[in-house]
Amino acid sequence: MDLILLIIIISFAASLRYRPSGPDVDDLNRQTTTTINGLFLLLVVFSHFMTYIPMPHDLAKLTQIWMLVKGQLIVTTFLFFSGYGIYVQFEKRGRNYLKTFPKHRLLFLWLKFAVAVTIYLVISLLTQHVVTLPHVLLSYLGLATIGNSAWYIFIILFLYLLTYLAWELFPTNNRRAIAFIIIGSGVYMFVAGWLLPEYYASTVFCYVAGMLYAHYKAVIEQVVCRNWFRYLAVGVSAFIVFAASYLVCAKTSGPIRLVSYQIAGIMFAFCFVWLAMRFKIHNPVLAYIGGPGMFAIYILQRIPMMLLKQTGLANQPVLYFIAVLAATLLLGWLFDKAYAAVWSRTIGRRKISTPQQVQS
Repeated sequence: MDLILLIIIISFAASLRYRPSGPDVDDLNRQTTTTINGLFLLLVVFSHFMTYIPMPHDLAKLTQIWMLVKGQLIVTTFLFFSGYGIYVQFEKRGRNYLKTFPKHRLLFLWLKFAVAVTIYLVISLLTQHVVTLPHVLLSYLGLATIGNSAWYIFIILFLYLLTYLAWELFPTNNRRAIAFIIIGSGVYMFVAGWLLPEYYASTVFCYVAGMLYAHYKAVIEQVVCRNWFRYLAVGVSAFIVFAASYLVCAKTSGPIRLVSYQIAGIMFAFCFVWLAMRFKIHNPVLAYIGGPGMFAIYILQRIPMMLLKQTGLANQPVLYFIAVLAATLLLGWLFDKAYAAVWSRTIGRRKISTPQQVQS
């Protein structure tokens, strides 16, 4: 499995192209952010896949290290670039974008999630897995799971709702809107850290960091990229802060662990933003996986894992992973096509004459 992990990493590294001109207004365009997210979505699939196969202790050393250290870091860019993209859209489209938010962000995403949960529920019933009614109801909110990865959807829906409320309250004051989101995220972090599993709370501020970066992007890039020494110093410093924060959260608990995890997650995501300041990052396959196909691949990935585990492929991990990835891509594509067709003919049939979304 080390080979698969290396191929994923190399496929991303091969997408880097040095940009002599340095940062520009499009250095975090959709191509870049979806390629980075595509890398981490593949790593999410790989990480979940590893829980379906037994791994001998004397094999796959790199994979074992990855499974020990990855934590929730692999979703930090999802949250960071989501916050970044939404802020950019509010700046570009203002009130018109806010009007579309309840339907085209909140409702669209939750209904898509609910359809996916229903698929998992049907599979559970067909395989005679016992699920209680309260558990099923919580699954539709993302507070429980019946096989799918639900916690991230709960977080992003909460953050979308918080964002909508922030700009409803402060439609012409971006700083106050962000301050409202920061306060709301802080309250959520401590409440979720107390009542829910840690992963519901440990990376929530990456979303806010993405918004703050979008607000101060020009200033930050001008300071960071003033010269090569400054650029390298900032990159090394960001990595040191990330490593130190991650070490602190590994050795502590409670509020200190939560706060240090937030810092580590933000610095981890920033390392890739830092990379994008000097490198063009684009891979069409990764961009599809981390862009149009992202939701379906993320939410449906466990179905091929569960079903193919019952076949002889489970004894051949590399072929098993290839089959899982191929089946997930196909299943995700079919799911997106079917959902888009139903949405466009029902709830989404009335189109709003605003510019098409270019960043998410």
